[in-house]
Amino acid sequence: MAGTRFFAVIVAAGVGERMNCAIPKQYLPILGKPVLAHTLEVFERCAEIEEVIPVINPFHENLFVTQIWERYRYRKMRRYVFGGERRQDSVYQGLLMLKEYQDDFVLVHDGVRPLLDQETLQRCLGALKEYEAICCAVPCIDTLKLTEDGKVIRETLDRRRIWRAQTPQGFRIGILWEALRLAEQDGFWGTDDASLVERLGKPVHIVIGSEDNLKITTPQDLVFAEEWLRWRRES
Repeated sequence: MAGTRFFAVIVAAGVGERMNCAIPKQYLPILGKPVLAHTLEVFERCAEIEEVIPVINPFHENLFVTQIWERYRYRKMRRYVFGGERRQDSVYQGLLMLKEYQDDFVLVHDGVRPLLDQETLQRCLGALKEYEAICCAVPCIDTLKLTEDGKVIRETLDRRRIWRAQTPQGFRIGILWEALRLAEQDGFWGTDDASLVERLGKPVHIVIGSEDNLKITTPQDLVFAEEWLRWRRES
């Protein structure tokens, strides 16, 4: 794997409707810094990541430029691109910037997962030195019920076989590019990138994630993230 390069695509083009806030959730402050800035800093601090490409909503460009691009001037953030209507479209636009690196690797991460720690990130990078596709995930600890109508339980699932997918998810760039193109051709829309690669028949290997690596979706998540980051700063 000598000479292998690692890139990161940070997906931050969503509108965050469930936050019920005029400001998109990726730009809401945590300890005086936008959520997205906290996320970008995780990858900025990782020596093995060569470049970080944020994918933003074109309607948020002024917000991004003033609150992040000009304010922090991250060394590894040398360009940004506009995302599409769906997350999958946004990943596609980010990967377009890396087409020439087919045999290298990309980590795709949600811009609103600012609590990713360096240990988890290193596990992902280590796994990519062995495998072509990985998915950060945590085992399910709850009892899971299957229902067809949302009213009556059909069966209880074996939680030992269930894992909750997180990001980052990492891939050899050529494989993810092929998966995205096939999904577009078939009109398939996956909820994460690993599902697209699975459709190619490629094995996606699990990397143990962290329960703290939550995706900020609700106002309560924002409160938790702020308390967690404050605790980490003081400890």
